[in-house]
Amino acid sequence: MKNDILHRLTAARPAHLDPGRPTPSPVREEELATVMTPPRATRTAHVTARPRRMGRPLVSVLALATAAAVAAVVITETVPEKPAPAPATTLGSGSKVLLAAASHVGQQPAGSGTYWYMEKHHGRFQKVPGKNYTVDVRTENRSWTAAAKNKRWSQVMDPGARPATKADEAAWKADGSPTSWKLTDNETVTYAGKGEINRDAPGGTSDGVPMLDVPLHLLATLPTDEKALRKRLFALVDKDYNGPRRILDEIVVDTAVQLATTLPSTPALRAAAYRLLAAEPGVRSLGDVKDHTGRTGYAVALSSPHDPAPELRLIFDKSTGMPLGTETVATRGGDGVSKGEPLGYTTITSMKWTEEAPPFNTDSKDPGPIYPPDEAPEPKPAR
Repeated sequence: MKNDILHRLTAARPAHLDPGRPTPSPVREEELATVMTPPRATRTAHVTARPRRMGRPLVSVLALATAAAVAAVVITETVPEKPAPAPATTLGSGSKVLLAAASHVGQQPAGSGTYWYMEKHHGRFQKVPGKNYTVDVRTENRSWTAAAKNKRWSQVMDPGARPATKADEAAWKADGSPTSWKLTDNETVTYAGKGEINRDAPGGTSDGVPMLDVPLHLLATLPTDEKALRKRLFALVDKDYNGPRRILDEIVVDTAVQLATTLPSTPALRAAAYRLLAAEPGVRSLGDVKDHTGRTGYAVALSSPHDPAPELRLIFDKSTGMPLGTETVATRGGDGVSKGEPLGYTTITSMKWTEEAPPFNTDSKDPGPIYPPDEAPEPKPAR
């Protein structure tokens, strides 16, 4: 029975599948590490949509496997054996970048402390009316979150506006280097800045809390498998929001972005949030970028669920996978903005657990009512 089909299938089986042979090392980790390696030359990343997997009946799988094995036997009888070419991979895709970042961030130390401290620099780009340049309207935010007590201290600073780019700086100098700009009827920004804008402590008059879809005390209970995490997040937002499935899915993605970038997530939970985002349709790689402090990172773009809405870009440290910040970019032109033009950014300059308490425990002093100059009340005479 030399031609018996079972014997022919056995002979066609690759040697690395023989019983007792050691399992080959996973290819996935090697590919993920490769993605995070800087490219040798600058190149344009190509967007490749990742198809959804569809289940097949077991009978069909066995039939296809049998046919492939028989074909392999016939080919090996007529063509000299040679190594099969390596499968083609699309390095640099957004999904692979996020998976690589997840692999790195999941290995970071968990850390511990009483307060989760974050320092973020925000900027939004605003065209100066009647001028041919744009200014970067900047703010700095420092926050201390006592997750166990669900309390938060925050401080907002105005460090002053600046011309947004080198070209804007040249146009600003040509304009006489003004030190203030009236952007709207209700907003004037200055080069020097106003210093502290607001200080908020628990129990004060404002008593702000983070705008979260996940209460801080629930972070420790969230699963670290991406599919289970998506299911749990959906259940949480479904409990709090009355909306169609599409809107709830968008809130789930927004929450996953917070878990990935700003919340005191454990390394395992942060990695799960990365993997959840990697499964989003349309996520694409932007390659090497520099954030607004000059740090080099790797960036991906998440497709906006609404056509007019800005595109969100996430920037990661290539060696640790930790988030460096986010950017928003216009997805269409109009209102003085061109498609693809940056709208704003957030740069994370510090993110850590600490025992160092906030340097204040009271709110900012109430400045009282603010009147337009021509409506201000007359000062009272001194007694």
